[in-house]
Amino acid sequence: ILATVTAFHAALAAGDSAAALALLAPDAVVLESGEVETRAEYAAHHLAADIEFSRAVPSQRVVTLVHHEGAVAWVAATSTARGTFRERAVASQGAELMVLSRTDAGWRIRAIHWSSRRL
Repeated sequence: ILATVTAFHAALAAGDSAAALALLAPDAVVLESGEVETRAEYAAHHLAADIEFSRAVPSQRVVTLVHHEGAVAWVAATSTARGTFRERAVASQGAELMVLSRTDAGWRIRAIHWSSRRL
């Protein structure tokens, strides 16, 4: 479970959109910036910016909860990001919730909810 979430973040940091998308279930939803996006919408809209941000701004993630019930799990984490993105200073605190399900291919992310605030 945690390996899937970690691999997703590693794919973003490496700029590997194919690897990141491979960890998202076909019916995954991403809640970010006040919007709900399907996997396809996320791939077309926010994924590139998430990769760019992940590569530009150092972030420290702390997993606060991993819960597993049968074929469903969820992972909660917080993060602190400080750096520069598109020539603007960034100092933010974030929260993340990922819901996963076990598939024949392993654990896949079914939903992501990200929120953040300025420090």
